[in-house]
Amino acid sequence: MKKLGILLLSLVLCLGFSTSVFAEEEGNWKIAILTGTTSQGEEEFRAAERAVAEYPDHIITDTYPDNFMDETETTISKLVSFASDPDVKAIVMCQAVPGAKAAFDKIRNELGRDDMLLIAGVPQEDPAVISEAADLVFYTNEAKQGDTIMETCANWGVEVFVHYSFPRHLAMETIAARKTLLEANCEALGIEYVEATAPDPTGDSGVSGAQQFILEDVPAKMEEYAGKKVAFFTTNCSMQEPLQAAVLDQENAYYPQPCCPSPYHAFPASLGLDISVGGDDTVALEAIAAKLAEHNAVGRYSTWASPVNMTLIDVAVQYSKGFIEGEITERNDAEKIKAMFDESCPGATVETYVNADGTTLDNYYTVLLAPVDFNDYVK
Repeated sequence: MKKLGILLLSLVLCLGFSTSVFAEEEGNWKIAILTGTTSQGEEEFRAAERAVAEYPDHIITDTYPDNFMDETETTISKLVSFASDPDVKAIVMCQAVPGAKAAFDKIRNELGRDDMLLIAGVPQEDPAVISEAADLVFYTNEAKQGDTIMETCANWGVEVFVHYSFPRHLAMETIAARKTLLEANCEALGIEYVEATAPDPTGDSGVSGAQQFILEDVPAKMEEYAGKKVAFFTTNCSMQEPLQAAVLDQENAYYPQPCCPSPYHAFPASLGLDISVGGDDTVALEAIAAKLAEHNAVGRYSTWASPVNMTLIDVAVQYSKGFIEGEITERNDAEKIKAMFDESCPGATVETYVNADGTTLDNYYTVLLAPVDFNDYVK
C-alpha cells in the first residue's frame, strides 16, 4: 500500500508538472508577420510595428526583399523560418507577394505544421491558387473599384482616364478584372480610356526608374490632352507618391485614389505632411484637405477614409490571437471575420470573392469602402 501511495503521489506530481509546463507553453504563442519594407508598402510595415507594440511578447516580424520577383527564394525561406519555430502558431503575410503559395505548401507538407493558421493579405498570386494554400485571404475589392473609381471621375466631369500599369500586374486576375470594368465604364460614360505602360519597379529600372517615368509622363499627358480633365491611376504602390505630386499643380489633372486606398498611402510624403501613418484618420484627412486647398486641388483628389491594408493586418492578428487562444474554433468563421472588419473599418462592405469562372472562394474576403470627398474635411 505504501508503494502504491508513493506511486499515486508521483503520478499526481508528474501530471501537475506537465499541466504547468503545457500552460506555460500555451502562453508562449507567437504570431509572425511578414511585410514589405517602407519603400514598397509603409502601411503594412507600420501595421506590423503596431502589432508588436500591442503584443510585444507574442509578435515577431520580418520583411521580404524590395526586388521580390527576383528573390522569391528569400521570401519563401523567411516564411519557412517562421514556421520552424514551434511557438509560432500563425503567420500573417501582407502583401502576399509571389512565393506565398510555395512557402505555405512547404510549411504544410514538409514541416507538417497543420496546427498553424496561415493568412495572406493583398495577394499577388491568382485567387484560386492562394486561397487553396492559405486558411484565409484578405484583400480590398479591386474589381468593384472599377465602379467606385469611375463614379468619382464621372462626378468630376473627367474626360480622359489614364491607367498606368505593366504586364506583371495586368496578369493578376483581380487587377485585370478592375481594368476591364474601368474600360467598360469609360465607354459607357464617354470617357477616353488610355492604357499607359509604365516600367515595373521590380525590373531593371527599379523603383526610382518607375517613379521618374511617372513624374515625366504626367506633364506629357497633360500637354497631349490640353484643355481636358484628365484622371490618373496607377496599380503600383511605389508610383503613388510621384503620381500624387505630379498631379498636384496641374489644373485639369485628377487623382481618384491610390491603388491601396488610404489617407496614408503616399499622401504624407507627396504633400510634405507630418502625419503619423496609422494615427487618427480624421486628423490625417483634415491635414490632407488643408494642404490640397493650398494648391486649389481639394476637388481633384480622393481616397478611402480608413487605411484598409493596415486594417487587413489588424484583423488578421486579432483573428489569429482568438484562434490560438481557443476563442475562435474555426479556421474560417465568416461571421467573426465580418464583425471584426465592421468594428475596425465602419461602413465596410465585406464579401467573399467570386473568381472569373464564377466560383465562390469562401475563404477569400474582399473589403470595399466609399470614396472620400475632401471638401468634407476642409475646416
